[in-house]
Formats: sequence, structure tokens, C-alpha cells
Amino acid sequence: MRREKRYIYMDSTDHRLAIVGMNHFRNQLIQTGKPTEDVDALLLKLWKAKVKHRIRNHSSTQCEPN
Repeated sequence: MRREKRYIYMDSTDHRLAIVGMNHFRNQLIQTGKPTEDVDALLLKLWKAKVKHRIRNHSSTQCEPN
């Protein structure tokens, strides 16, 4: 059976938070003596993933010239 691929689009902040959160979860698993293979695999995918940078529109905050 073929698995469906899923894609998640994150900016650099989301990417960093995902890695920090998964690493925290991995540390908890290590402290309780549980296996970390699945978390390790996901962390590797996160580290290798390309990051899309968010382009912010600042035109609404700028004053228009008179």
C-alpha cells in the first residue's frame, strides 16, 4: 500500500519552533527510557527541509507622501 505524501509549509520561525519542540520531546523520551527512533527520523527530516521565508507587506504601515 502506497502512503500519501503530505507537505507542511513553514517560515523560519515555525521551522525553528518545530525543531526545538521535537528536541524537547526527544529529551523527555530519553529521560523515561523510551525509544526515540521515530522522533529522530522526524527531526532529521525537519533539519533537512527547505524553509520558505515569509514576505511581509509593509505598505499598509507606511505614510503616503503629500
